Amino acid sequence: MIRPSGLYAVVDGKQIQVESHGRDFVRLPGTGSARTDLDDLEDFLSVKTSAVWRGGTISVSAVSGDECGFFTNDSGLAEREGLAGDSYNGWHGSAPLSELTEVDERVTSIHPRRRES
Repeated sequence: MIRPSGLYAVVDGKQIQVESHGRDFVRLPGTGSARTDLDDLEDFLSVKTSAVWRGGTISVSAVSGDECGFFTNDSGLAEREGLAGDSYNGWHGSAPLSELTEVDERVTSIHPRRRES
């Protein structure tokens, strides 16, 4: 399973992508505006998912069904594929998951508790 880059809270052993966060809290899907304190999380993770699509490196920003949204700084890929964007902010587009190769997911704990130890 390919998952998008983003921040994930670990609650009851499950990794849940957060909707928003602050210095000492996260907001989880389905909780409305309720805050969950970082101290109440098992861990707080930063996930960065990259892949190669049609010869260019992309960063996966969203996944829905069998497609992903992505952004890239690869101007050659942007030109070949007619991606929206520019050289200052990068380019974005969507791609079938089946066309991604060399998928690499890097997970780093960013929980303040982990940084202190």
